[in-house]
Amino acid sequence: MPNHLLHETSPYLLQHAHNPVDWFPWGAQAIDKAKKEDKPIFLSIGYAAGHWCHVMAHESFEDSKTADLLNSHFVSIKVDREERPDLDSLYMSATVALTGSGGWPMSVFLTPDLQPFYAGTYFPPVRRYSMPSFREVLEALATIWQKEREKAVSSAAQLVAHIHQQQTPISRGQVVLGPQQLDQAVETLRRTTDLKSGGWGSAPKFPQPMTIEFLLQRHCAGNPQALEPAVHALHSMARGGLYDVVGGGFARYSTDNFWRVPHFEKMLYDNAQLARAYLHAWQVTGQTAFHRVVTETLDFVAREM
Repeated sequence: MPNHLLHETSPYLLQHAHNPVDWFPWGAQAIDKAKKEDKPIFLSIGYAAGHWCHVMAHESFEDSKTADLLNSHFVSIKVDREERPDLDSLYMSATVALTGSGGWPMSVFLTPDLQPFYAGTYFPPVRRYSMPSFREVLEALATIWQKEREKAVSSAAQLVAHIHQQQTPISRGQVVLGPQQLDQAVETLRRTTDLKSGGWGSAPKFPQPMTIEFLLQRHCAGNPQALEPAVHALHSMARGGLYDVVGGGFARYSTDNFWRVPHFEKMLYDNAQLARAYLHAWQVTGQTAFHRVVTETLDFVAREM
């Protein structure tokens, strides 16, 4: 029995049209239903090429027991982030504010007036990766909504206020960053770089082209400490499995700390930013390896994207 996504045009939404979950597209019908039935909204945002979007769909959204929980206690809305980047950006801000990170599928729980009170990304069908199962999350949130709703409403109000505060533009004339603060940032990045494998952070390990661009700019501005961590990260990524030495271009992230095992998904925006970073590194250092990566990456984008 198809759900309310059957007549959508998005390929991603159509992939979910025959789930047992009673999905709605974003719109007045779903929002009015949530208000009328006094139910929270489960908002799932993803895209057709997302690996973990497909994993969670198979594990949870195709599962009848999970669907029963969603259909009984929530109004479920499915959004294609490539069709609605405005909603994706808005609720990604909430997800990052609540969890410290983001990704897809994005799983956001809203009050009927669309204020987020809980969020996450992928949830497994059983407890693993130090994460609760998706059904445990649904059961807990359903109980909170029924018995401790003021907590959810209060959390949503605080979160919305926090996001508004973060988005408030800085008044003109206020000095935010000077050379001292920028050099302190360089020192922090130099101190926290992965000395063995390059880059920053741990698995899942993402390339950070804007961080590298910042370091290259500070090098050009005269900071002698800024170049080495940038160059080390660029070489490490290009030599590891993150970079496709056959077809060109970079995967979205590495599943290990050493850039060896990529997440097999290439994003246009990642490759655009990384091509710029490698181009600027070649201009700064003259190293031919960087020129080769730029050429192969742009060839991949032109050919495949």
